[in-house]
Amino acid sequence: MLFERTLTQEIMMYIEGPEAIMILGSRQIGKTTLLKIIMEEIRASNNAFYLDLEYPRNLEIVEKGTENLIEYLSSLGADLKTRNYIFLDEIHYMKNSSRFIKLSVDHYADKLKIVCTGSSALGIKMKLQDSFVGRKLIFTLYPLSFREFLLFKEKKNLADNLPVRPYEQEKDLTRFFKDEYHRFFTEFLIFGGYPRVVLENSFEKKEKLLGEIVTAYIYKDIRSLFSIGDITKFNNLIKILANQAGCLINTSEISRAVGISRPTVLNYISILENSFLIALLPPYSKNLRIEIRKSNKIYWLDNGLRNYLISDLSPSLSRTDIGVLLENVMFTGLVKRKKEIENLFYWRTKDKTEIDFVYKSDNRIIPIEVKTRSRPHRGLVNFMKKYNIEKGYIAHIGDFEKKNNISFIPGYWLA
Repeated sequence: MLFERTLTQEIMMYIEGPEAIMILGSRQIGKTTLLKIIMEEIRASNNAFYLDLEYPRNLEIVEKGTENLIEYLSSLGADLKTRNYIFLDEIHYMKNSSRFIKLSVDHYADKLKIVCTGSSALGIKMKLQDSFVGRKLIFTLYPLSFREFLLFKEKKNLADNLPVRPYEQEKDLTRFFKDEYHRFFTEFLIFGGYPRVVLENSFEKKEKLLGEIVTAYIYKDIRSLFSIGDITKFNNLIKILANQAGCLINTSEISRAVGISRPTVLNYISILENSFLIALLPPYSKNLRIEIRKSNKIYWLDNGLRNYLISDLSPSLSRTDIGVLLENVMFTGLVKRKKEIENLFYWRTKDKTEIDFVYKSDNRIIPIEVKTRSRPHRGLVNFMKKYNIEKGYIAHIGDFEKKNNISFIPGYWLA
């Protein structure tokens, strides 16, 4: 059974355009499944073709160029008088994928629509290709959101009751099923949103699958794709960063702890970021004298991987790091729902007054603090006064409640 991802309909909006569509994301995140779902959407015309470039035969076909691909399609009976949809999985195996796509878009857009998936290495290369501007549309596929998680659990009623616009919600329809939401949300907090992990019911098998992802993707793929000098120190850095989710990054301190230079620390962090494993959150600052304006905070894009790396997959809300897990999953939820023109920050003054997230959406500033319990927060109140913000939000493990101009919302609304 194929479960549709939220990204599907966004991509379908551009399926008839001339640009190549590129879907980037980490291994085992569901990119191949997404390709197959899109193929099903346009299958009626019988002009959709799928090539997995992990297979040498398929790779050879496209490596020889666009004209060779067209000849191959002709041998399959493709109607070259109309447009054909070409789905290329794992395009990063190509030696010169950017040239192939550029030629396809510039000279064969009437015959070919390229939809492809790629790894982090591809994403980095594309950023360096100025000639590629205007010829591609890049979409990032993240681990499942909590709504998608519920759909994968075949709990459509629970997914449908989650508010689409949580900041505008006045009624809480989720309260009627809060025991179910809490049970599923606890699992989501601990084991994350990788599709195969979500679909597995056994906690022991979930752990096994997370171990396979870490071993195959972090310890093998990433190391082979990038120039990493000392593997042991790279692994040590990963574990340190896993223990620092939600913290300000101190690269000098990490450099001393791991025993590598600060530039190497920055390079390794960039590799992990471009591999869709971690993300950095910049500070929100208008007053340079009293507000932090340089240090980024670090978050992991999947709680399950983070928890596996620190060797703690205990499924309990009494964990000492439950606040960290909640904050991390709120961050990933905001990233997944964030539009291109929207921005996400944290706020902290030099006297350590802070709030976790400042979300800029449609000229609106939305301050969000994350707490395990619903209680007032000085940093949120101070920020709202300082910037004349009418409404603030506290995401917590609890029920929906409004106190004056602050809304306390269940964490799973944002996840």
